[in-house]
Amino acid sequence: MKKITLVLTLFLGVLLLASCSNGNKAGDSDKKGEENTLRVAMSTDIDSLDPFKMTAGDTETIMDQVFDGLFDVDTEGNLIPDLAESYSVSEDGKTYDFKLKKDVYFHDGKEFSAEDVLYTYDAMAGLTSKEPLSSKFSIIEKIDLVDDYHVRVHLKERQNGFIYLTLRPIVEKDYKDNGTKPIGTGPYMFESYTPGEGLRLKKFEDYHDKDHIAHFENVEVIKIADRQTMIMALKNNDLDLADRISSEEASQLEDACNINSFPQNLVQVMGLNNDFKAFQDKNVRLALNYAIDRDEIINTVAEGKATKLFSSFSPALKEYFEDLGEYYPYDPEKAKELLKEAGYENGLSFKLTVPSDYKYHMNTAELIQAQLHKIGVETTIDPIEFSTWLTKVYKDRDYEATVVGFIGYFDPIQILGRYTSENPKNYINFKSAEFDKAISKAEKATTKEEEIQSIKDAQKVLAKDAASVFIADPANNQALRKGLTGLNQYPIQKLNLEDVKLEK
Repeated sequence: MKKITLVLTLFLGVLLLASCSNGNKAGDSDKKGEENTLRVAMSTDIDSLDPFKMTAGDTETIMDQVFDGLFDVDTEGNLIPDLAESYSVSEDGKTYDFKLKKDVYFHDGKEFSAEDVLYTYDAMAGLTSKEPLSSKFSIIEKIDLVDDYHVRVHLKERQNGFIYLTLRPIVEKDYKDNGTKPIGTGPYMFESYTPGEGLRLKKFEDYHDKDHIAHFENVEVIKIADRQTMIMALKNNDLDLADRISSEEASQLEDACNINSFPQNLVQVMGLNNDFKAFQDKNVRLALNYAIDRDEIINTVAEGKATKLFSSFSPALKEYFEDLGEYYPYDPEKAKELLKEAGYENGLSFKLTVPSDYKYHMNTAELIQAQLHKIGVETTIDPIEFSTWLTKVYKDRDYEATVVGFIGYFDPIQILGRYTSENPKNYINFKSAEFDKAISKAEKATTKEEEIQSIKDAQKVLAKDAASVFIADPANNQALRKGLTGLNQYPIQKLNLEDVKLEK
C-alpha cells in the first residue's frame, strides 16, 4: 500500500496501516479478493449500533450489512423477499400473513424463526412493554405465531404503509447487547467499532442468500469528516468507496474512480421552525421561498446535477410525485413585499443551524446566506456535528432554521408522514388539518389510485403553505475505486457491499 499522505488523519492512518500489516490490500489478485478488506468512507459517526435506536440514514445504510428485514428493495424499486418468502393481505387490509425462510442463521449460530419476528415487532409496537419504540409500529394490535415459519400480524385498522415497515431489521429474540455487539443475519458480521474512527465488519460465511455471499473478507468503514482528506485517500488507493459525494468531488476523482450519478430520493430543505416567531407568519415563509434561487444552488453546489423541488418529495418515486412546476419562481422583489406585509420591512435575522459533517449542506447554507442578504434578511450559520444536530434540531427542535437533507424511503407515506401535526419527528412544527387529512386518506385508501392522489394532495399542501423551503433532490454520486465492480444503484439509500468484487 502506498504511504498515506500527511493530510490523512491519524486514525485513518492507523486503520489503513493495520490493514497493510494483515496483507489486506484491495486489488492484489483474484485469489486474495475473498480475503482482503473493502474500505468505505463515512462522514458521520454511527448514532447507534442497536436497530431499535438508530435514526441516522448513514447509520442505517451501514448496519444494513449486518441486519436483514423480512423484505428488501431491488434496483427497480420493487419489494423483494429477504427473511420472508412471501406475504398475503386480508381483504380488509388489516391482517398480514408472512411465510418465512428456513435454514437462516444469526451470526451467533442461532436459527432464525417466527419467534424473532414476534420479539422484534412486539418491541417496536410496545405490545408487551406498552411503550412502542416506533410510532409507526403502534398500528399493530396483536401477532400470532401460526408455526415456526409463519407469522400473522393483525393491525388495529388498515394502514397501507405497514408493508414497508418490513424492511426494518429483525433482531434475535431476547438478545440484549445489540448496542455494543450487534448480531443479525446479514452478509457481514459485526467485529468492532471505535467512536470517531470507524467500524469493522467480517464476512458471514453462512449467509442465507447463497447468491450474494460477500466477496471481501472484511469491510472497514472509516470516518473521515474532512472532505479533502477523503478525496486524497481515494486518489491514493487508501479507500475503495465513498457514497454521497458532491459533484465537485466527483470531478476530482474521475481518474482514480468510477463515478456513478443517479437520483437519490433525497430532499434538501431549509427547514423552518414554524414555532419560531417570525416563521409563524406564512408571509415570511413565502418570502423566503421567493428569495431562494434554487437554480443557483443547483448550478453552483450540485454542478447542475439535481432536480428542483418545491415540496418534500423526490421524483425518484415517479408514480407518487406531483410535478408542481415553477411553484416559487425566484423573485426577490416579491419577497421584499411579503416581508413588508409581515412587518419586517426593516429586516429580519435568524440562525441557520447546519450539520458541519455535510459539505454539500454547508455550501448550500453559505449560498442561501448570500441570497437572503439581498432582501434584507441576515442569517448566522451555526455549524454543528450531525450527532448533535439529531438531538438539538431533530429531537428537541431547539433551533430557528436549518439546512439538511432527508433520505426518501420506499414508503411514500413515511416520507411525508413526518410533517403530520402530532408526529414526534415533525421537527419543523408544521400544523395543517388539510395535510393531516391527506396523509390519513393515503393510509386508509382501498385503491392504488386513491393512495397516489392523496400523496400528491399532501405535497401540494406543503408547497401552498410554504411549510419550509424545499430546494432540490441532488444526484447521488458514488466513487468506486477502479478495478472494483458490483455496486448497484437504488431508489433508496442503500449499499450492497456484499456484491462488490474485483474485476476479472
